[in-house]
Amino acid sequence: MKSSSAVAACLLLPLVGCAAYPAPTEKFATAVADIRAAEENGASGVPQAGLYLRLAQEEQARAKALLDDGKNQEAELMTLKSISDAELAVSLARESAAQTKAAAAEAKAAAATQEGKAPAVPSTFTAITTTTSTTVPASK
Repeated sequence: MKSSSAVAACLLLPLVGCAAYPAPTEKFATAVADIRAAEENGASGVPQAGLYLRLAQEEQARAKALLDDGKNQEAELMTLKSISDAELAVSLARESAAQTKAAAAEAKAAAATQEGKAPAVPSTFTAITTTTSTTVPASK
């Protein structure tokens, strides 16, 4: 009799352990916020960023389903994947926007050069080159 109850206890122990794992509600909220940030930064308009945004959305949906099934540990892992992919989508979208902005600035500078106008040089750059060109006498 004792051996059968010991076997039953060993079989039920993993189930109890899973039920005790806390739900990753804060991480899930972070995933939702990161996905929203990716959308707001225009990730859907950048092909590679859009791919990671869709992955993050799918992983978030899987995490929600796992939470609903009480599989908190697996839900946490899927939520962490969602967060990572959403953050990557944000970074790729921002990189694309920065590249677009830099290309526009280069085109503007090239147009100004072709018109015979020298592009404006920032005052800090002038100050740096001015102070660098001075010589310091050697001390005895």
